[in-house]
Amino acid sequence: MDFQERYSDFRDQLTELDDIYFIFLAILLAFGSLQTAGAVTDTQKPVVTVVSPSMCPDLQVGDILFVKGTEYENVEEGDIIVYDVPDRAELTINGEKIVLEKNTTEFSKQETSLGTLELLEVRPSADRDRDKVLLSLNGSALQPLQEGEEYNIEGRDVSVDYATDLPVGDIPIVHRVVRKNNSSLETLGDANSGQLEFEKEVRPDQIHGKVFFKIPRLGLIKLYAMDLAGYAGDRPLVIDNTPSC
Repeated sequence: MDFQERYSDFRDQLTELDDIYFIFLAILLAFGSLQTAGAVTDTQKPVVTVVSPSMCPDLQVGDILFVKGTEYENVEEGDIIVYDVPDRAELTINGEKIVLEKNTTEFSKQETSLGTLELLEVRPSADRDRDKVLLSLNGSALQPLQEGEEYNIEGRDVSVDYATDLPVGDIPIVHRVVRKNNSSLETLGDANSGQLEFEKEVRPDQIHGKVFFKIPRLGLIKLYAMDLAGYAGDRPLVIDNTPSC
């Protein structure tokens, strides 16, 4: 065996050891201190549970996923990534398009012809098409505005063109990268027929990392517990509300 072959074998062994190292730390710390695990794996979401069938058949509801933080330039098309989607509202004020996102550095507040607008919250409706948008204007809260409606605020025409609070409950999205450019990327769930609106522009600051390992179905224990915790005795008890592939 020549030097190049030996070096190649050694490099492959290091890669395998690196993956085993992160898997061991994630398993060890996932059930202890997530803050410590996050520091070691370089992400705020080192362990997540799959809660929807959008990535079937590769990922099943209840799979435990281990996430490794990575630089944006190292994310490639085909990778499965974990990312957040901030509450978002798109408005038109006297013909001017305004985008607001909750808790983001770029879109949290916007200077408009009305004044300083800030998105406080998006409250979902039952049909998801008429969400309520809570805004503050110059530091004072406005009455809730409804998606798809038009208003007159201080003499200016304001329409709420789009609003979303997905994912509900601050659960991160786990989808596959289908397109990447210099400043953002696009994702799609393997089992979904088309992209959701928030998948068309995922910025680097939204991304927690790439999925590098999974434990099948172990997270169902957590989901069953959530079903039981939500049981109030006012309806038949359903032990497993989780969807499947």
